[in-house]
Amino acid sequence: MVNHLFRFVLMMGMVVAAASTASLYAADVWRADYDAAYAEAVRAKRPLLVHFYGQQCPPCRRMEQEVLHQPDVVGILSTQYIAVKVDAGNPANIKGGQLVQRFGVHALPCDVIIDPLSGRLISQVEGFQDLNRYRTTAVRSRGQFDQFNQIVIVQQPQAETPPEETADPQQEITLGDPQPIVGMDGYSPVALGAERKWVLGSADFAYEYKGLTYYLANEAELKAFRTRPQEFAPRLLGCDPVLLNETDRAVQGSTDYGAFFDGDLYLFESDESRRRFKSNPLKYTRIQHVLKVDHVQRLAQKTDSNPGVK
Repeated sequence: MVNHLFRFVLMMGMVVAAASTASLYAADVWRADYDAAYAEAVRAKRPLLVHFYGQQCPPCRRMEQEVLHQPDVVGILSTQYIAVKVDAGNPANIKGGQLVQRFGVHALPCDVIIDPLSGRLISQVEGFQDLNRYRTTAVRSRGQFDQFNQIVIVQQPQAETPPEETADPQQEITLGDPQPIVGMDGYSPVALGAERKWVLGSADFAYEYKGLTYYLANEAELKAFRTRPQEFAPRLLGCDPVLLNETDRAVQGSTDYGAFFDGDLYLFESDESRRRFKSNPLKYTRIQHVLKVDHVQRLAQKTDSNPGVK
């Protein structure tokens, strides 16, 4: 009996110790100073994950308990990201309020992933995310960051001195300046429309259309898009036409699920939504919708790193 009790006490002690270690590890992963975290992300050449929360927000507290300190999430953030928390629910937190305005945060919790090397907004998801969804978003966004910056490195001449020795990260993004909302995950709409090819564009050839910033691959594509943006940009600001028609919700589609109809590109949240569209496209295209970019729910989740149009 004594031996069994001893084993039980020992086992519980190990569990408590492991939980304490994980908690400390998670605390180290999450920074509290946005400016310092951004500068660190530039130096480390990692994406910056910003978690907006509020002390009086029940979904925020739930994410804190069920997601943010889980070993899977902590492992990804500690090796692949620089992560920072921003208290957006405290009126006295002036900087937090400025960041909320800058990123257009409408609901808490909200997670924003930034490429600090280019100022590009990779992902923005509002509302509670479970562990699997949070992990998927982090992995996918890191893949986009790597893919984009590999292309940028190839296109740009090598600098004589490392960027971190000459660049001032606070000059690259000034607090309070709104970040562009990048359409089509940074892929060129001209390359897709003209050649049916998925080609990552560059911030050097960016053009804003209806509140979304599209990246083109070269000067010729930029000129074509600037002249005829309505010909290449996805319909409905890239929102899923099936969800818009049936639920009146403007949910951004994914580049995983695209389709052309009558020469126009449509994006969908899921393959099921795309199949329903293809079974009766006129049902979902005959009704005109007036949308603004701030009405769009940027909640689309990609299933893998390969976009597709069928």
